[in-house]
Amino acid sequence: MKEKSSPRRRRRSKTQNLVYAIFFFVVGVIGVLVPILPQVPFFIMSALFFSLVFPGLRRALRRWRLKHPKLDAAYRKWRARARRKRLAKRHPRRGAAFGEPG
Repeated sequence: MKEKSSPRRRRRSKTQNLVYAIFFFVVGVIGVLVPILPQVPFFIMSALFFSLVFPGLRRALRRWRLKHPKLDAAYRKWRARARRKRLAKRHPRRGAAFGEPG
């Protein structure tokens, strides 16, 4: 019996990442001008997408994260939770071992 192969995720190109980064940056600037719209999440998303395009920014963000251990711990916890959820989707029985619903 042949197992179903999991669909592969397509990687975004640098151009797409750059477009997303610019979009989130512009929305963040609009958020500064309009008091109802939050700006911080958009600037964070912009920085993350820019870090996918520019390796120097990625290294700077990593150094900044390591200088702030509480934020680094929260980031690592968030990444571990996302990894467990991804495993649970790929392998329902293995995911149940991690305590995630299948």
